[in-house]
Amino acid sequence: MKIIRIIFLVFFLVLNVSSVLSQPPCPSCGPDPENPLEGPIDEDLPYLIAAGLLLGTAVIYRNKIKKASI
Repeated sequence: MKIIRIIFLVFFLVLNVSSVLSQPPCPSCGPDPENPLEGPIDEDLPYLIAAGLLLGTAVIYRNKIKKASI
């Protein structure tokens, strides 16, 4: 189980290297008046959804096993 956690950690760290190494926006640009709510969460949204589904599935599965063993 520990190896799987390490693999996931390395995968997600490598996945986000592009956002860590990206250049900050120019200071004179300012916020975009047409889309003020635009943020960096938009680029990784599919990964967040997939992680939520996997986590939800694991929690439901574990709860069903605990109830069946009681």
